[in-house]
Amino acid sequence: MPAVLCLLLAAWYRPWVYGGAPVRPLDIALGVYALLTAAQLLPLPPAVTGVAAPALRPTMTQLDLVVPAWLPLSVDARSTAVTFLVNAALTIVFLAARRIFRGGGVRLVARGVALMGLLLSLIALAQDQTGHGLMYWTWKPLTEGAFPFGPFVNRNHFATWVVMATPFTLGYLAAHSGAHGSRPAAPLPLRRRIVLFFDGRAILLTASACVMVVALVATLSRSGWFGMSVSAALGVVFRRRGGRGVGSGRAWWWIAAAAAGAILLLAASMRADTIIERLARTHVSVADRLTIWTDTVPMVRDFWLTGTGAGTYETAMLVYQRASPGVRFNEAHNHYLQIAAEGGVMLGVPLAVAFVLYLRQARRRMAAEHSGMFWIRAGALCGLGGAAAQSVWDTGLSIPANAALACVLAAIVIHEPRRH
Repeated sequence: MPAVLCLLLAAWYRPWVYGGAPVRPLDIALGVYALLTAAQLLPLPPAVTGVAAPALRPTMTQLDLVVPAWLPLSVDARSTAVTFLVNAALTIVFLAARRIFRGGGVRLVARGVALMGLLLSLIALAQDQTGHGLMYWTWKPLTEGAFPFGPFVNRNHFATWVVMATPFTLGYLAAHSGAHGSRPAAPLPLRRRIVLFFDGRAILLTASACVMVVALVATLSRSGWFGMSVSAALGVVFRRRGGRGVGSGRAWWWIAAAAAGAILLLAASMRADTIIERLARTHVSVADRLTIWTDTVPMVRDFWLTGTGAGTYETAMLVYQRASPGVRFNEAHNHYLQIAAEGGVMLGVPLAVAFVLYLRQARRRMAAEHSGMFWIRAGALCGLGGAAAQSVWDTGLSIPANAALACVLAAIVIHEPRRH
């Protein structure tokens, strides 16, 4: 179904058509990244692979019984092909969303994300207490580890989704309250003022943010807590630098209500010593990640130019893992290190260029925004910043659902509304 949806988006909106306008450098960088990912699948002669990736043939010799003369740069062509298709679909989502938002729909998407976050968080909290490790009380995850949380096998990945969705919801809450919070010239009757204050949409957004924060804490994901802390810090920076688009302090009363509700719910449902104990074991988690990173560094060093192939970290670690023989390292627990291992300079450079170009566009759009959309863009940007910070400790953005939400938020930040 997601593949069909991406094909329909591509066919309907044709994001590669610019109508005579110059192609954006960001789009060029994304296209170069996609082409180089596909290039990792092309079989190359030994003379080329011996120079570009000297460690490729020895690695493939340990992975396969029979190694052909011509080899692709990827140590697992099937995984790289799947990753290429997923990344192509995500690029279509980003480009199509940016084009769609030119004509509106940002607030509709914000309401959808808020409602989805509220429902998923409630289901995840109930499942965590009564599911006994089963997803939706029915299915047992194939991989061992922590209990699943909601629709995610790994609770850290659920935390990534919430880290992006919560600031986005609060940004829309600030914009909505500012737009509907201006005081009329004539005094209103008390009943009318009560009706205006208890805004149904603001109540829904507040409840959604509150429940998502509770669910995030309940995951006991330290990387998620760190990402949310970074998101909150970015929100404070935006606020102190002049929150345009918010006509009154009414928005901050709603945000304070969401924070107070989350604290009360956490106090009633979780013991403080559980959180303290989880934080106290941070040094153990850091030691485990250092072990994984130590085994990943030789892979980065051997495949520094071409990488092992997009999506091939788990396969390559069958050769490079030295520590913890009873455990299989299926991810680097650092998205940036994993990109360096899988893509090397070949994929890392266009990604870094695209990142810099995106930040430039985001900065220009935020500086030029003087309406209530400022806070929606700021909320989306805070969510992306929190996910980027969490990626230092996890790889939550490698999950297609999280990556798709990140693409939509990225499009919201830099979209240019159509001028009428």
